[in-house]
Amino acid sequence: MAAEKLKVAVIGTGMIATAGHIPAWKYLSDDVEVVGVSDILPDRAKLIADKEGIPHAYGDWEKMLAELDLDIVSICTPNRYHKAQAVAALESGAHVLCEKPVATSYSDAVAMFVAAEKAARTLLVGQSLRFLNRTRAAKEIIDAGRLGEIYFAETTAMRRRGIPQWGQFHMKAHSGGGPVFDLGVHAIDQLYWLMGNPKVRAVTSVTYTKLGNRDEKLATSLADSGAFLGVLTPRPYKASDFDVEDMAAGLIRLEGGVTLLFKTSWAANIPKNTGGMMILGTVGGLAFDPLTLVTNMGRYQVNVEPQVPADDHGPFSGHWGETAHLVRVIRGEEELIVQPAEVLNVMQTLDALYRSAEEGREITVG
Repeated sequence: MAAEKLKVAVIGTGMIATAGHIPAWKYLSDDVEVVGVSDILPDRAKLIADKEGIPHAYGDWEKMLAELDLDIVSICTPNRYHKAQAVAALESGAHVLCEKPVATSYSDAVAMFVAAEKAARTLLVGQSLRFLNRTRAAKEIIDAGRLGEIYFAETTAMRRRGIPQWGQFHMKAHSGGGPVFDLGVHAIDQLYWLMGNPKVRAVTSVTYTKLGNRDEKLATSLADSGAFLGVLTPRPYKASDFDVEDMAAGLIRLEGGVTLLFKTSWAANIPKNTGGMMILGTVGGLAFDPLTLVTNMGRYQVNVEPQVPADDHGPFSGHWGETAHLVRVIRGEEELIVQPAEVLNVMQTLDALYRSAEEGREITVG
C-alpha cells in the first residue's frame, strides 16, 4: 500500500520559493502535495497559487498554519522572520524546511532547534550546496583521506555588481545582513561540512559598505545577482534603502589549528564574478571549479579532475536534493544530513564575523 502523501505549504512567494522550493516539492508529486502558499502580499500569493495549481492562498501565514493540517512547511521569507515562523510551524505539528541562514543570530537558531526537539519534528536548514554532485564528490575525496591533515582553506564568493534588487536583502531590518548572510553562509557551511565540522575558535573580520548605497545607474540584470528565474513581482529597489554590508572579509581560526580565509561581496570592482574554494592538506589539496585533486604521483606532481555528473535540475538543483532528503528523513529512510550542531557552528561564525567587524578586534568563540 502506498504511503499517504505529505501535505506541504510554503511561507513566502519570492524568487527562492517560485524557482526553488515549489518546483522541487511538485517534482515529488508521488510523495507530497503542495496545498497552500502564503505571502504578506495576498495578491502575489494568489498569483503563485493560480500559476502553480495550489488550492489555497493566504495573506496571513498564521491563518494558513491554523486552517491547513500540514506535514511540512517551507519557509522562504526574509531572514528576520524565520524564527517566529519556524517555531509556530513546528508547534503546529509540521516538519520545517527553512531557508538559510536559519536565523539572524546564534541564540535565535538555538531556540529554533529547541522548539524542533520539543515538538519531535525535523528542522532542516536549506544548506543546498551540500546536495550538489560536486560537493558530494569533494566530500568523498576528503573522507577517503586523500588530503591528509587539513590545515588551511579559503573560500571566495564575489560579485562585480550583483546586489539582489527584487526583495529586501539590502535592508537590515528584514535581512539582518548582506552578502555574509546571502552568500557567505553557503560558503562557510560547505567548507565546514567538507572538513568534518571543526569548531570555530576565533574570528577577525572587516565589512564595507562602499558601493551598494550609491545609485550608479549601471545596466545590470536580476541574473547578475543570482535570480536566474522566478522573479515575478520584483519589489521597487532604491539604493538609499541599502544599509547592510556590500563586502566582507575575514580570518577564521578553527579547532586543531585549521585556518580559513573568507571573502564575499555583492559589489566590488573586480573583472568578473568569482567564486570557489581551496582546501590544503599534507597529502593533497582540493580546488573547485573545476573540482581538482592536487597531489603527487611518485616523483611527479599531478592534478586529477574527477568527471562529476552534472546536476539534473539547473541552478537550483540543491533544492530538489534537500526536499527529497527531508521526505526520506520524515519516513525514517535517511539520517538528517544538516545536523543542528553543524548549523549552530556556522551561526556562531556569522555572529563573530559581524561582531568583529563592528568592534574592530578578534572575537574568541566557545
